[in-house]
Amino acid sequence: MRKSSTGKRYEKHCARKMRWRGWLFVRRIGGAGDFGADIIARGFLLSKIVVQCKHYARPVGVKAVQEVCAARLYYGASRAAVATNSTFTRGARKLAQRCGVELWQRY
Repeated sequence: MRKSSTGKRYEKHCARKMRWRGWLFVRRIGGAGDFGADIIARGFLLSKIVVQCKHYARPVGVKAVQEVCAARLYYGASRAAVATNSTFTRGARKLAQRCGVELWQRY
């Protein structure tokens, strides 16, 4: 599935914000075949994080958490996060807590 231009712009926004916050080697990989990650970055002590970016008008649901959870395993990352300009549903928050996924709302 093709990403909208708004989705791509939001991924770029998230990547810029991550660089500004000190993440290293921030790389956008979103698109078909991304295995659930839009951004991969390195942090302190070169830990790896995968991020799923969601530019939504409504709260983000469970599916985004499931996708980034799979991406963490696929890319061998130690951390996973879902970034959104919106908020998260109760189900997404529960699953994220259980799976150790960070939720970055209004990011």
